[in-house]
Amino acid sequence: MHAFVSCFAICLFASAFLCGQSVYRPKLINSKIGDHHDFPLGVLEATGRLKDGDKEILITDVGKRGTAEGAGLLVGDRLVQIAGKFPKPFSKKTDTGLEGPQALLGASLNLNSSLPNPLLSLQVRRGSELITLPVKLPSSQSFSLAAPSTCPKRKKFLVDISNHLAKIQQKSGRWQPGVGGDADVYTTAFCGLVLLANNDASHLSSVKKGIEFVKKASIDLIDLNDPKKGPKNWQTAANGIFLAEYQLATGDKTYFSELKKCCDLLAQRVTEKGTMGHHYSIPYSGGGLIVINVQAHLAWALAEKCGYPINEKSWCDSFSEVKKSVDPKTGALGYSSRARWSPDIAARTGAMVTALIVAGREVEFAQSLAGALVRLNGRMRHAHAMSSIGLIYGFSGIKMAASTEHSHVMNTWLPYLELSRLPRGGAAFFGGKRNIGGDQYLGYSSIGNA
Repeated sequence: MHAFVSCFAICLFASAFLCGQSVYRPKLINSKIGDHHDFPLGVLEATGRLKDGDKEILITDVGKRGTAEGAGLLVGDRLVQIAGKFPKPFSKKTDTGLEGPQALLGASLNLNSSLPNPLLSLQVRRGSELITLPVKLPSSQSFSLAAPSTCPKRKKFLVDISNHLAKIQQKSGRWQPGVGGDADVYTTAFCGLVLLANNDASHLSSVKKGIEFVKKASIDLIDLNDPKKGPKNWQTAANGIFLAEYQLATGDKTYFSELKKCCDLLAQRVTEKGTMGHHYSIPYSGGGLIVINVQAHLAWALAEKCGYPINEKSWCDSFSEVKKSVDPKTGALGYSSRARWSPDIAARTGAMVTALIVAGREVEFAQSLAGALVRLNGRMRHAHAMSSIGLIYGFSGIKMAASTEHSHVMNTWLPYLELSRLPRGGAAFFGGKRNIGGDQYLGYSSIGNA
């Protein structure tokens, strides 16, 4: 059973590899209130910036010896026309998704890189001049997302990402986070899941190293006699998901006791009201935050497939809080039952959909949530100051419970894949339009590849 991992193989394409040349990392400056939006330009190996209403991408960084530099693109240039077309304006509104210059550039890179002579014409505003630059693109197939699971370019992208992650994994088994503390545990769990999704036996040792790292750094700290102690719920749920997917993918039950420990701790931390917090205590005057609940449900659902008996009281108490958190205007999950109007819906809603479909429970409710994800898929990159988990869980939820709409939504987001794709393997981090501090905490490069 590969319910969640197989979604990684289709959804986690995105968010520094090789052959003697360092990997390009976009120069991103976080804008918490959306004054500007920095993002990668894919195989051009450059960084662009857009502000609300812009039709022209401002070039803020150009990678050394990359495609953009070779074509003569300079910092300060503005892209006026892309493949002979003028882009529509960019909007900082989350519901507009990639509309505007990003959609046009991503689609043009995808199409033109597959041509016999892979050139892309860019008209550039440089000071008071307009200059046309013919850009020689690295040759590549086009994404074919009508059937994402069979798309050759998607498969190659996943292989490149997985090879890159295996290459940069540290000796300790962890992947480099953006800061110290416990960010490396959450990051490592998601990077390990990518390797499982790629299903390459040569990466099994890397997966096991990742498991041993999260075991030592996090799971071994759990004391079920005192749930006030031990790791945060964020990493405990991610570890549970990682260990369950490992057992389901390999049949190896070596880490079942650790999986059970994670799930038991999460069950103990559900209050009588069904609320959960970052740790044992419940923040926001007792209101909690259901992004924790939904990740716990996913860990429990996957663990049940491994032989773990779900604590029905904890499941029901938590699920009650989840259902109370549905925003009646959108049909998606809000921040909590006290704050149902939160616009950052993708991670909460997608994770809960995935959990319910895996568990075979409340299928109609799951389908209703998935329908909200489809309607509001422009919000996919926005989740708790983190783009990564919005994309990871959001696309998973659509694939699991709105499969007939999945390819359509994937095609809408094709430019995202292309603007994340680097020419020599791996992916560049491509965040949302507002605060991406959570991804910065996890490490742009690591979580961008996950």
